[in-house]
Amino acid sequence: MNGLKRVLATDIDGTLVGHGGEERFSQFVQDHPGLTVVYLTGRTRHNAEAVIDRYGFPPPIAIATEVGSEIYWGRHMALDDIWAFQLRQDWSPRKIKKSLEALPGVHYRSRSSHWRLAFNVDHVDLVDEVRRRLGREQVAARVLWDAHDGRLDILPARAQKCRALNHILTRMAIRPRHCFVAGDGENDRDLLEGKFPGVVVANAVATLRGVQDASIWLSDQPGALGVVDGLSRWYDERKGKNRESDALRFYG
Repeated sequence: MNGLKRVLATDIDGTLVGHGGEERFSQFVQDHPGLTVVYLTGRTRHNAEAVIDRYGFPPPIAIATEVGSEIYWGRHMALDDIWAFQLRQDWSPRKIKKSLEALPGVHYRSRSSHWRLAFNVDHVDLVDEVRRRLGREQVAARVLWDAHDGRLDILPARAQKCRALNHILTRMAIRPRHCFVAGDGENDRDLLEGKFPGVVVANAVATLRGVQDASIWLSDQPGALGVVDGLSRWYDERKGKNRESDALRFYG
């Protein structure tokens, strides 16, 4: 990983796309050659690659897809087998479907990928009942409610963006303080509470805008413009600390 000094780990939908500023974001990364990008998204690998290509975003050193379920590396998108093995340990779609099939108001929708089961629910209160049912039956899984699509997704218990990012940074030998995170939705919460510096963009859900963390900037800019706003402040802050450190060394 020679030459890499900092990492931006960012969500895609709502954070980088959908609110303008995409070209400005790409230019910022291009203007900072020591910065490399990791994308963390709920999309599948192929859908994520299509968006990255469409907007001309910088190619990532790694990408975590399906809310941290899979990790791919480099230009050739090599699957991270170590990560896949870890997730496979407690993932049992059959047990999940069997556990929920008799729960009134919960309807199996599809298996959208190897790592994701989708359900429809008659009302949102059933989301907590699904969690309780799986917990009582000791079925390990992560339950996510997609309010935009009105869909309940169930993934491996270990499928989390923050956990995937920590795995990536460990392999890259990058310290957490050299990684900047960005997000806008509930499935980015673990990232923004993971002790990384970062930014919540202006269009984020209200619950994220209430994050109380001195290392997280609440930008007044939406989407990619908010990411650039946060990154600019992070770089300026780091420059200030470097100048202070240099002055201390000079004056002894």
